[in-house]
Amino acid sequence: MNKMDEIMELLTEEIEGFNRSIKKLEKLSRKWDDLRIKADSSHIEDYIKDFLQQQKIGIDTYKEGAKETSRIIKSATLIPRWLITLCCVATCIIMFTFGYFGYHFIRFEENKQEAFRQGRVEAISELGGYFDDHPIIYRDFQRWSKKKDSPSNQE
Repeated sequence: MNKMDEIMELLTEEIEGFNRSIKKLEKLSRKWDDLRIKADSSHIEDYIKDFLQQQKIGIDTYKEGAKETSRIIKSATLIPRWLITLCCVATCIIMFTFGYFGYHFIRFEENKQEAFRQGRVEAISELGGYFDDHPIIYRDFQRWSKKKDSPSNQE
C-alpha cells in the first residue's frame, strides 16, 4: 500500500501542476482575446519605397555603364589606325620603288644600246680621222676586216 500512496501523491501533484498550467493558459488566452492588433504597414511600405529607389538608382547606373561599355566596344579596333596608315604608306613607298627600279631596268638595255651606238659613231669618226691621216694602216684594216668576214672564219 505504500506504493499506492506514493503513486496517488504523484498523481495528485501532476494533476495540480496540470491545473496550474491550464489556469496560465486561460489567462494568456484572455490576454490574446483582449489584444487588438492594428494592421499598420506604413513602415514596411517605407522600406519598400527606399528599396525600390535604391534599385532604380542601381539599374540606372548599370544602364549608363552598359551604354559606355557598348560605346567603347564599338569604337575599339583590333588594329590601331596609325598602324594601318603606316602599312599603307610603306606599301606605297615599296610600289614606287619597284616601279622606279623596274623602269630603270627596262631603260638600262635601251641606254646600253644607245651608248653602244654612240660609241660606235664616235669610234668610226675618230678612226675615220685616223685612217685619213694614215692611209697605209687603212688598207691593212680593210684586208683584216675582209679576212674576218670571210665564210671560213664565221664558223
